[in-house]
Amino acid sequence: MAEPVGRELVPAEFSAADLAPHPDDFGDALRSRLAAIDSASDSHAEDLRPHNTARGYASDWRTWQQFTAHAGIPVTAAGRGTLRGFVTWLWEEQRLAYATVDRKLSGVVVTLRREHQVPVTPEDTKAARRTLRDLQRRAAERGEVPRGRGKAPAMRIDALRAIVAACPDTLAGLRDRTTVLLGFAIAGRRHEVAALLVRDLVLEEGRGLVVDVRVSKTHPRVVAVPYGERKETCPVRTWLAWKDAAGLHDPGSPALRRMHRLGGVTRAGLSPQSVGTVITTAGQRAGVPIRFTGHSVRSGMLTEGRRAGKDRRALQAISGHADGSKVLDGYLQIADRWNDQDNGLAGIGL
Repeated sequence: MAEPVGRELVPAEFSAADLAPHPDDFGDALRSRLAAIDSASDSHAEDLRPHNTARGYASDWRTWQQFTAHAGIPVTAAGRGTLRGFVTWLWEEQRLAYATVDRKLSGVVVTLRREHQVPVTPEDTKAARRTLRDLQRRAAERGEVPRGRGKAPAMRIDALRAIVAACPDTLAGLRDRTTVLLGFAIAGRRHEVAALLVRDLVLEEGRGLVVDVRVSKTHPRVVAVPYGERKETCPVRTWLAWKDAAGLHDPGSPALRRMHRLGGVTRAGLSPQSVGTVITTAGQRAGVPIRFTGHSVRSGMLTEGRRAGKDRRALQAISGHADGSKVLDGYLQIADRWNDQDNGLAGIGL
């Protein structure tokens, strides 16, 4: 027989305190067991973390260790002053680019919180970022050349057509053409394109491909890729041609493959780095005077989509950007800056 205790029903022989003791009242055996669960959970979460992310955090932590050794402070001494000192050291002594300093700051803060249980406050992190912005502003006032490579150049439609036309009429050329067009169609990052499996691309007759972008550092998504207006730049027809020519029958195998030196298809899929190399090489082969990178197909699709008047939400559905994404805003501004409606100088009678 049960009787009410507060909002719960508990057996009459137990009290609510017996069923829900305060953590301060846990016994040593229970504390030990919970600690083991926490440790196992941390290990599992680490295993699930993308390899590139884990590798980046490890590199950021080594940089922090160098700074703390240079400053003569413990690695766990993370406060407003030390974080400001860190970004200043990276900017002035190591001469790193703004984006690199910002990323390393993020990596160090994450590692301090997760691995060392150091309670770095958001206010302290914001203070360090304000210092970094001030350092960048002062460098610009002194006339310093901007650091870093900047944003990846967008692969516009005219360049895409030239690249596709320049791919040789070979199996390797068909693979390259497929890589570029699929990457463009799904606004894919290098690792997203490299991770595609044969089963992730499903043909809907008369409509196009449904592409399941399962592996993403932000938002996995499903992208509907319609048949293209031009046969030569149609991602759907190109994929079907590559799939047939390469004999991709195993649904669990990589969609994009490495090639033998003699021109045959291997079982191994392209790595993210290889996807970037294919895109860069394809642009160079076409004689395009811009050095495209793996990210160029992503920025190119978003830029061209906006230029064609596509709605922001339609673009987000393809790229996986979150609502209000400042990164997406940057892509859209590239397309909007010459638009009559968005350019304040256009059509005013100059």
